[in-house]
Amino acid sequence: MSPSTTRDTAVKWTAYALACLLLLFGHELTLAHLRVWGIAPFLPPLLPAVLASMEDRLEGFVFALAFGVLCDLALTAPLPCLYTIAFPLTALLAALIARSVLQPGILCSLAVSTAAFVLVDLITAVTLLAGGRSELSAIALRAVQELALSLPLLIVCHPVLAFLHRKFTL
Repeated sequence: MSPSTTRDTAVKWTAYALACLLLLFGHELTLAHLRVWGIAPFLPPLLPAVLASMEDRLEGFVFALAFGVLCDLALTAPLPCLYTIAFPLTALLAALIARSVLQPGILCSLAVSTAAFVLVDLITAVTLLAGGRSELSAIALRAVQELALSLPLLIVCHPVLAFLHRKFTL
């Protein structure tokens, strides 16, 4: 990599990171405390999924891994390292979907974001079931409700991240 390419890559991912921070901050100030069915919309799985559908497989994977580690450090999850495991797997799945099934765009973002939530909830469900809990129907209902409340956040997330992608892509 030439110095300008390295610098350009650093600037691009810094811009993505700042955009994600602003989106998370805006979400925390507005919708994070809104409760419908006792559940709040959840933004974090959308961000690595949408970014991974737009970017190179390796870069999306590294971002998702770093973002997952940060989410595991900052958020309460039903099991340790949930996001560190789920987000990189989501990035790989998003890259696969964006390269072979759907062209990157809002429909692709919708599909990969749904996949991200399904993956996080599936890992959680398997872990809880392996631990002896048997409330699968409650877990599934909560997962569907959280998905229904969170997917509308794509209305803001996709345009912001797509704008940055177009800005940094030749």
